[in-house]
Amino acid sequence: MKITDFEYLIQEIPYKNHSFDIKKSNWKCDNQSRIIDRIFEGEDIVTLNRYDLINSKWDIEEFIIKTLMWGYPTKGRGNNINTLLMEDNFKKLIYKLELYKDTEISIGTLKKDMDEIPRLGLSTITKFTHFLNTRIEGFRALILDARIIEVINSGRFEELNSLKGININNALRKYVDYIHIIDMISKDTNSQPDQVEMFLFTLGKNLSEIQGEEYYGDITDM
Repeated sequence: MKITDFEYLIQEIPYKNHSFDIKKSNWKCDNQSRIIDRIFEGEDIVTLNRYDLINSKWDIEEFIIKTLMWGYPTKGRGNNINTLLMEDNFKKLIYKLELYKDTEISIGTLKKDMDEIPRLGLSTITKFTHFLNTRIEGFRALILDARIIEVINSGRFEELNSLKGININNALRKYVDYIHIIDMISKDTNSQPDQVEMFLFTLGKNLSEIQGEEYYGDITDM
C-alpha cells in the first residue's frame, strides 16, 4: 500500500484546524504559572489548534507553553513538562527557539540543543521546530513522535520502508531521512508536508490494504 494512493484525501486534510481541548486543572504548575493563567484567561478549558501555535510564535514564552499544552493536553507522563518549565531550562528554551524561527539549522545543532536541556526529547523539540517553520538540512521540520514511529514500523506504507527499524534510540539519526521522504511524498500528492504527517498520525494505524475481489452476495446470504 502506498501513501500516494490516498492523494485526494491528504489534499483535503484540514491540518491547521487540528485541535485539542486543554483543561486548566491538568496544568497546575509552580513555574510559568503567569503565562499559563494568561493563556486560559479565566476559563477552565481552552481549545488550541495548529494555527494558534503558528500565530503565537512571536511571543516565544506563550508559544512554548501552548505547544506543550497542544502536544500533551494532560501534561504527559512523569515529570518531563515540569522539568522543562523550571526557570533555568525555560530560559534556555526561549534563547534557543528564538534562533529557530523561520530559519535553517543543522541536525547537529538540534542534537546539541537537546543534550543541553534536560527532558527535551525528539517528539517535543520537533513540535517546536515544526511550528516555528524551521528547516533542517534543507527540509521543513515535521513532528516525529511515538505514534508515527509505530506507523513507520508497521510496514503498511511502501514509501516508509527505508525507515523501518526506527526507534527512540536512533530516531534522531534517521530524522533527516524522515523529513526528506515526507517532503517527496507531499510533492507527489500535491499537498503540504503537514498534511502527510497528520495523515500518518490520524489514519496511519487504521488503514490496511484491500486484497482480493469484492464480493457482492445476495442479501439473503446475510
